[in-house]
Amino acid sequence: MVIGHLGRDPEMRYTPSGRPVTTFTVATSRSWNTTDGERHSETEWFNVVAWGNLAEICKQYLTKGQQVYIEAVFKHDAGKTRKPSSIPPLRLSPPK
Repeated sequence: MVIGHLGRDPEMRYTPSGRPVTTFTVATSRSWNTTDGERHSETEWFNVVAWGNLAEICKQYLTKGQQVYIEAVFKHDAGKTRKPSSIPPLRLSPPK
Protein backbone atom coordinates (compact mmCIF):
# COMPACT_ATOMS: atom_id res chain seq x y z
CA MET A 1 0.00 0.00 0.00
CA VAL A 2 1.07 3.56 -0.69
CA ILE A 3 -0.27 6.56 1.21
CA GLY A 4 0.83 9.92 -0.12
CA HIS A 5 -0.10 13.11 -1.93
CA LEU A 6 -0.69 13.65 -5.65
CA GLY A 7 2.19 15.52 -7.25
CA ARG A 8 0.10 16.72 -10.20
CA ASP A 9 -3.43 16.52 -11.53
CA PRO A 10 -4.19 13.17 -13.18
CA GLU A 11 -3.85 13.08 -16.98
CA MET A 12 -6.31 10.92 -18.90
CA ARG A 13 -5.95 9.71 -22.48
CA TYR A 14 -7.42 6.89 -24.54
CA THR A 15 -5.78 3.91 -26.20
CA PRO A 16 -6.40 3.44 -29.95
CA SER A 17 -9.14 0.98 -29.02
CA GLY A 18 -10.88 3.62 -26.88
CA ARG A 19 -9.91 2.31 -23.44
CA PRO A 20 -9.27 5.13 -20.92
CA VAL A 21 -5.93 5.31 -19.11
CA THR A 22 -5.03 7.85 -16.42
CA THR A 23 -1.56 8.59 -15.06
CA PHE A 24 -0.48 10.54 -12.00
CA THR A 25 2.33 10.72 -9.46
CA VAL A 26 2.17 10.14 -5.71
CA ALA A 27 4.77 11.38 -3.21
CA THR A 28 5.38 9.66 0.10
CA SER A 29 7.49 11.31 2.76
CA ARG A 30 9.13 10.14 5.92
CA SER A 31 11.30 11.86 8.50
CA TRP A 32 13.45 10.64 11.36
CA ASN A 33 16.09 11.72 13.86
CA THR A 34 19.53 10.17 13.94
CA THR A 35 21.16 9.10 17.19
CA ASP A 36 22.97 12.47 17.07
CA GLY A 37 19.61 14.25 17.08
CA GLU A 38 19.96 15.38 13.46
CA ARG A 39 16.63 15.54 11.60
CA HIS A 40 16.39 13.87 8.17
CA SER A 41 13.56 13.64 5.68
CA GLU A 42 13.08 11.75 2.45
CA THR A 43 10.47 11.84 -0.30
CA GLU A 44 9.83 8.95 -2.67
CA TRP A 45 7.80 9.34 -5.89
CA PHE A 46 5.58 6.68 -7.46
CA ASN A 47 4.20 6.76 -10.99
CA VAL A 48 0.67 5.35 -11.09
CA VAL A 49 -1.36 4.13 -14.08
CA ALA A 50 -5.09 3.39 -13.82
CA TRP A 51 -7.13 1.69 -16.55
CA GLY A 52 -10.77 1.50 -17.61
CA ASN A 53 -13.52 2.69 -15.30
CA LEU A 54 -10.98 3.26 -12.51
CA ALA A 55 -9.09 5.64 -14.83
CA GLU A 56 -12.24 7.71 -15.29
CA ILE A 57 -12.90 7.79 -11.53
CA CYS A 58 -9.32 8.91 -10.80
CA LYS A 59 -9.55 11.71 -13.36
CA GLN A 60 -12.91 12.88 -12.00
CA TYR A 61 -12.13 12.88 -8.26
CA LEU A 62 -8.37 13.29 -7.76
CA THR A 63 -6.51 16.62 -7.75
CA LYS A 64 -2.96 17.78 -7.12
CA GLY A 65 -2.02 17.80 -3.43
CA GLN A 66 -4.84 15.48 -2.38
CA GLN A 67 -3.95 12.61 -0.05
CA VAL A 68 -4.58 9.17 -1.53
CA TYR A 69 -4.38 5.55 -0.43
CA ILE A 70 -3.32 3.08 -3.11
CA GLU A 71 -3.31 -0.65 -2.67
CA ALA A 72 -1.42 -2.64 -5.29
CA VAL A 73 0.46 -5.89 -5.68
CA PHE A 74 4.22 -5.46 -5.98
CA LYS A 75 6.04 -8.16 -7.90
CA HIS A 76 9.76 -8.73 -8.16
CA ASP A 77 11.35 -10.27 -11.25
CA ALA A 78 13.82 -12.72 -9.75
CA GLY A 79 16.04 -12.74 -12.83
CA LYS A 80 16.27 -8.97 -13.28
CA THR A 81 18.12 -6.32 -11.31
CA ARG A 82 16.69 -2.82 -11.57
CA LYS A 83 18.01 0.54 -10.64
CA PRO A 84 15.68 2.54 -8.36
CA SER A 85 15.04 5.02 -11.19
CA SER A 86 13.78 2.22 -13.46
CA ILE A 87 10.99 0.94 -11.20
CA PRO A 88 7.90 0.41 -13.37
CA PRO A 89 4.73 2.35 -12.55
CA LEU A 90 2.07 0.96 -10.23
CA ARG A 91 -0.74 -0.36 -12.39
CA LEU A 92 -4.18 -0.10 -10.88
CA SER A 93 -7.15 -2.21 -11.88
CA PRO A 94 -10.45 -2.92 -10.16
CA PRO A 95 -10.40 -5.75 -7.57
CA LYS A 96 -11.22 -9.21 -8.90
